[in-house]
Amino acid sequence: MNKHQIVTQELNNLHNIRIQKELDRNTAIRQARKIPQFLELDNQSRKLQLQISKTAEDSTENKKLHETLSDIEKQKILVLTQNNFDIESLKIKYNCPLCKDTGYVDDKMCECLKHQVQNALIKQSGINNKLNFSFDDCSMELLANNDLLAKAYKVAHIYCDNFPNNKHNNLLFFGAVGTGKTFLLECIANDLTKKMNYVVFCTAYDVSKTMMHAYSSSFTERNTILSPLFDSDLLIIDDLGTEPLFHESVLTNFFTLINERQRNNLPYIISTNLNPEEIDSRYGNRIKSRIFNTRVTLPILFQSEKDLRLYKRKDG
Repeated sequence: MNKHQIVTQELNNLHNIRIQKELDRNTAIRQARKIPQFLELDNQSRKLQLQISKTAEDSTENKKLHETLSDIEKQKILVLTQNNFDIESLKIKYNCPLCKDTGYVDDKMCECLKHQVQNALIKQSGINNKLNFSFDDCSMELLANNDLLAKAYKVAHIYCDNFPNNKHNNLLFFGAVGTGKTFLLECIANDLTKKMNYVVFCTAYDVSKTMMHAYSSSFTERNTILSPLFDSDLLIIDDLGTEPLFHESVLTNFFTLINERQRNNLPYIISTNLNPEEIDSRYGNRIKSRIFNTRVTLPILFQSEKDLRLYKRKDG
């Protein structure tokens, strides 16, 4: 499922909710109309509303009709109160009074729909509860004392600010364990997901397992399984080099994924603890040349003499 399909799905969910609320209101109106006095007043109200629609909005007649209608509505409420009827049941209780559960206000996506889409994007990408950090969690003190980390942090920030129109479509984070690569990946994923981008965050092992499962499934199932990897706005692959290489098909599948995303101008970010020579030895020059293609990818080196924690300490 791609982002457009996710938005459509959430709009359909809103539509179904709105329809159900309107049906509930209509049921309540039918119950109220069983009260003879209310029935008579409601019929008068409906006739007046029809008359109002046929008169000029700024005319004297229109004003008088509105005044009469207001009086009738007050009488209707009084009759319902005297009959111990739940007046609130005659109102549609929209989840979002701003857009009335349509998802849009003045042709712009309402915040309620944005929130639902964001949740759906996170659920679809499989990153819910996995991403702990954002750019606000970065330790400025650590950045000030490490030029490489400061550069990586700046690149990540600019990448998010310009996404998807970056000079380099892809990023490659490489360097030793514990130097802040995964932390910055989480920051990027959180930032771009909040901006309504479909970000898929997974490990290299997840990619390998998913693709092997897909290619052993039926053609219809295969497209559904692979869609997050091939169609997402951004694919983040963490820990390249930690996945087991079961057989040649793993390398073929990985090459296909990277090649297709480059061909379709769909960005990705890869992190690895391996250096270029180790990547060449493990995956071969064909894959190395793809992920180190500086025409479309910006490689960022992470390096430190000790294990780093880029995030701020929670105890201050």
